[in-house]
Amino acid sequence: MEVCIERSVILKKEKKSKKPDIKEVKDSKKETKKKSAAEEKKVGSVPKKEKSTMPKLVPPDSLVDHTALKKLMIDSAVLYQNILVLPQSFTVNEATYSLYPSELKALDMIGQFSGINLTQLANKLGISKSAISKCTSKLLEKELIGKEKSPVNVREVVFTLRPDGQSIFDQLENVHANLFEPFNKSLDGFSNQEINDLHRMFLSIQSSLTEIIDNV
Repeated sequence: MEVCIERSVILKKEKKSKKPDIKEVKDSKKETKKKSAAEEKKVGSVPKKEKSTMPKLVPPDSLVDHTALKKLMIDSAVLYQNILVLPQSFTVNEATYSLYPSELKALDMIGQFSGINLTQLANKLGISKSAISKCTSKLLEKELIGKEKSPVNVREVVFTLRPDGQSIFDQLENVHANLFEPFNKSLDGFSNQEINDLHRMFLSIQSSLTEIIDNV
């Protein structure tokens, strides 16, 4: 009996001694979780958007590196192409319409040739009928154009501008000029001699690029 009592006492002591160890493990796990959470916050934080910096002007008496010049020309060409494919917003009677260049070209052509059919529209824009069909479908959804049966051929439909479409059509003349106003202002800052030099330079570049295409 005494031996049994001694064994039970020893077991109880061992259990008590193990409890602090378990507590220490739990505490260390909590600390690890806190550290990992802090690290995740640091990694996952989104950096603030930096403003695009303009390339530094090179002093007149120094030479520009050819590689840097090529990169600047390529970057400018890419920016220009990106501008051409951006949608433009028009506000008519408190309604705002966002139109892509392909939609604007179709709307412009319908405004110029009221009662034009799909085939004629595709031919004038130089694109496929399926492509122009997508454009006209979007314009119809936005209620900027309307369609009706052709008076010449009942199996054909023709397109006309609706009131809001007409309002946008009336604005198109100034759209391109307003879009490229900063670019036009920068050109106005050059002298006639500088414009002539630019013209000569780009003619030479265009000729060399054409030669590359012909040789490929």
